[in-house]
Amino acid sequence: MPSRSEICAVLESYVEHLSNHDVDKLVGLFAEGAVQHEPLGVQTFRGLDEIRAFDEKNAAVDFTVSRYSPIVVSGRYAAMQVRVQREGMSAFLASDLFEFDDSGKIVALSVVIDPEARV
Repeated sequence: MPSRSEICAVLESYVEHLSNHDVDKLVGLFAEGAVQHEPLGVQTFRGLDEIRAFDEKNAAVDFTVSRYSPIVVSGRYAAMQVRVQREGMSAFLASDLFEFDDSGKIVALSVVIDPEARV
């Protein structure tokens, strides 16, 4: 199981690559067969190909992301809030819950998006 510091490093990289739209590095953080629920309860992407297609579509949108909360780690799980900024929109929060495999790759990501949670 990855250490807390290893998990935190992956999540810092996740925020960086999501914000600068580096799809290759972003997808590289995920394990084969990973699942991404974004937004949770609405869409699910299974496997690296579907996650990559979703990230490529998002990369075409001009937005930035920054970590808004501390990273909370419990075993192989971690959570954090990110602040999403997009031209012409008020910034809002998203809460992300991650699960990691033994090698420190993301195996599951659930994103709760609330555009009304303004910051």
